[in-house]
This record gives sequence, C-alpha cells and structure tokens, in this order.
Amino acid sequence: MLCARDGVSEGTEITIPYPCDFHHHFRQSTLVDATVKICSERFSHALAMPNTSPPITTVELCQQYYEKLTSAAQATPAGQPKMEFLSVLYLTDNTTVETVEEMAKHPNIYGFKYYPAGATTNSAFGVTDFNKCYPVFAKMQELGLVLCIHSEVSRPEIDIFDREKVFIEEVISPIVTDFPTLKVVMEHISTSFGVDFIKSTPGDCLKGSITPHHLVYNRNALLVGGIKPHFYCLPILKRESHRVALLDAATSQSGKFISGTDSAPHDKARKESDCGCAGVFNGHNAVELYVEAFESVGKLDTLNNFFQAGKDFYGITGDRKMTLKKESWKVPANYDFPDEENPDRAQKLIPLRAGEDMLWKIV
Repeated sequence: MLCARDGVSEGTEITIPYPCDFHHHFRQSTLVDATVKICSERFSHALAMPNTSPPITTVELCQQYYEKLTSAAQATPAGQPKMEFLSVLYLTDNTTVETVEEMAKHPNIYGFKYYPAGATTNSAFGVTDFNKCYPVFAKMQELGLVLCIHSEVSRPEIDIFDREKVFIEEVISPIVTDFPTLKVVMEHISTSFGVDFIKSTPGDCLKGSITPHHLVYNRNALLVGGIKPHFYCLPILKRESHRVALLDAATSQSGKFISGTDSAPHDKARKESDCGCAGVFNGHNAVELYVEAFESVGKLDTLNNFFQAGKDFYGITGDRKMTLKKESWKVPANYDFPDEENPDRAQKLIPLRAGEDMLWKIV
C-alpha cells in the first residue's frame, strides 16, 4: 500500500481546476439524490454509468436517467454550482447502428459502455462476443463517439488477477488495431499490463482511467488480517508492483491517463455477506485520495495534467477552482441513505477509509 514520503507541510494549500469524474455509479431511485450531492461537492462533471436495473440500453432510457440526475443536481444546496453529467448507453450484442446514429444527435450522450457479460455488477446484458459489435464500432468511429470498456474477461477458467491482461490480448488489442481512430477508454485499469499497452499504443485515441483506490491500495488491504469486504471491487486490487505502475502512469504527464473514481455504493448488508457485491464507495473523498497519492511520490505538480487529460479527451471546459489544505479530517463510519426498494428503511453505506483520517481537506 501507499507509503508516503516526507510530503508538504501541514497547513499547505494547493489550488487546482475543479476535477471531473469520468466514471461514477449514481445508482437509481432514492439513492440518486444522495450520491449526486456527495459527488457534486468534489467534481464539476461526472460520467454516469448505465448498469442500472434495468440497464440503460436506449436513448429514451438514457435521457430519462439524465433528467433524473440533472434534477437531483438542481436540488443541491443554494450557491453551490450545479454539476453536469455525461451519459453513455449500455452496449449489448443487439445494439444497432441506428441507435448509434440516434444517440449522436444528443450532446449529453458521449458513447457506449462495454461490459463483458458477467464481468461486474448488473452486467448480465453485456457483450458476449465483441465481433458482433463491429458495425457499431465502425459507426462510432465515424461519428467520433467514445467506447468506455470494463477491460476484463469474465470466463470462469481465467484467474481473477489475470482477467485484465487476457482481455487486452483477446479483445482490446484487436479493437484498437481494427478501429485506429475510435476513441476508447480502458476504464479503471489495475495492472502494469494495462499501463504498458496504453503507453505503447500510438496516437491519442486510447486512454486509461485510474481510480483513487487502485492508486492508494494493493490487495493486502483486501486480504491481510481477515477479508475486508469494503475493499472488494472489480477489477480487484492487485499486487504492489501494479499499484506502483499505476501511480507512475498517473503522474507521468503523458496525457494518456485520466480520472475516474468508479465510486460504487452498496448497502452494508450486501457487502458484508456470503456473496458480497463488488464496489468501493469513494465519492466522499476521491479527490483527496488522488492528492494524497500524488503527494506520496512528490508529484503534486503533475496533478493538474492528470485531471486535464480527461477534460481534453471529452471536450470539457470550465474555470472553476478548488482549494485543498494539508489538514486531517476523519471519514464518517457510515452514511445513512434511503433504501432504493423501501424508502422508509435506511441503507448503511460504508465509505472508503471509514473512521480513519484523511490527510487533505477541501476548503
């Protein structure tokens, strides 16, 4: 796990352009208001994931969800700038070229999310054979749309720690070869193999998003001293050498790596079970964790480049600023949110680093 160098002095302040989160799970129903409020305290824009139930597979469903998110943003406290949302549709084997053409007419819709079937939460409707999607990829490339990919195979015979590497070899490599100008994001990369593939791919069409938890933690956080279910996510945390490679990539100023928290809230009861859900809830401290990670290697001066790379890729502009101070604060032990199925019951969401101290604070 992250071992900080002697960093900047307590009380030091840094000011950065307001970040964007290019991978966020807002969920649905009563949970949306709460997740939007927390995310909007740290990000000016967020790309909303479409693996809701039911999944967002049509333009009509996408626009309905976009309106729900926008309405929740309007309800945030007075004086707080309203967060804006980027939408993507859920890609399936049956997605048509006509759907691509229709979605391109809507400026809030940026592309598709590719979930390999069975790879993660609510991915049962995902892609079973990427070759079936080649006509869609061709039209996306023509129209300049973005393909966001959960870059793991889901075949049970593949070791869970190897699923990103195999996906690169079997799926990503053919796609970027056959569609060299298709805009692609390998989301939440978790290995040195992902880093190396992105670095070695010519041009600016392939990016990799990196989560704060993959920058700060390795698999020991999940497995040592007992299983810690609130560190269980997909892609799963990897060995320390991969974490180091991710941090080197994020701080490299190459423009090939972007921010994406993959904040994924689940009820405490669904995490702490005999078949717990995958997902880390970090919407409450994601920016602070990014800062902490960059400070740990003496690279705070590269933070702006990391956040700007995603904005440039998605065409996001804005002049809002955020100031952070080197000052500790304690993360709440839990957040109580209305239950999605029973609004009279409270869900308990356990945040990343629950009950522990953060090193940086937004002021």
